Amino acid sequence: MSLQRLQFLHGQWRQSVGALQMTWARLNHNPALHHAGHMQRLAGLLQARYGFSRGDADAQVRGFFARKGPRGNGAA
Repeated sequence: MSLQRLQFLHGQWRQSVGALQMTWARLNHNPALHHAGHMQRLAGLLQARYGFSRGDADAQVRGFFARKGPRGNGAA
């Protein structure tokens, strides 16, 4: 993967962070959100912060990205 593509993907993730924080307020200022755009890690954070089961956390993350798109702004 090219550096330009990686930077583009990183930019998309950073744009999603604000929408994630609005959706799950307890995730505000969590360094893991700023350093890794992994859906699995996000699901783990939801499990820890909200007490969701793994299946529920995975469903929440998938649902979020299905509604918001990869950029977090509704553009799928």
